[in-house]
Amino acid sequence: MIDYKDIMQLIINQDPKGLEELYDTYGKKFYTYCVHNWHLSEDESWEVIYKTLETLILKLAHYEFESKQHFDNFLYKVLTNFLRQYFRKNRCNSEHELAYVDLTGEEADSSEINKHINQLSFTDYYKSEFIDSPELLHLNEALETLDPLDKDILLLRAQNYSYDEISAFLGVENKQLKVTHHRAKKKLIDKLIEKQL
Repeated sequence: MIDYKDIMQLIINQDPKGLEELYDTYGKKFYTYCVHNWHLSEDESWEVIYKTLETLILKLAHYEFESKQHFDNFLYKVLTNFLRQYFRKNRCNSEHELAYVDLTGEEADSSEINKHINQLSFTDYYKSEFIDSPELLHLNEALETLDPLDKDILLLRAQNYSYDEISAFLGVENKQLKVTHHRAKKKLIDKLIEKQL
């Protein structure tokens, strides 16, 4: 198996073999991660993986890594960002699916049209209220003030990842992870209470 430093060197030299080695080394691992942890289909997984690999080829040359663990953590952070984007995009698309109303038929009366218009208005109103929710904005602001490690641990635990999985993703020891999670949660709650005062 090729070393991460060799992959980095190929990418820095803009050698097409860099993408090939990155794919050979991480493609199947990324695929397993997408399918098992994010429950994506095969096509969805590969779509996200290809976008991730394209971005990594463009960005990796701008970074330096102290160890393979740091390199792997960075790769998985980029992959996770693309997975989040994918879910956000798909959630928005599914919320905007429109029902077709035939306005040309003789049986199309105004009550049927009003029903569909009201349903769409109702959905749009509550969707915009959710996005503009002060509570959600406060939560996001409070999360942004936390240490990046604390924030990552909280977000991963919120997605039901085990401490072992979080330890592997973030490259930290599992020994104190539960305590770190508890402290991070307390910091977040304190910051939210502080904002309410």
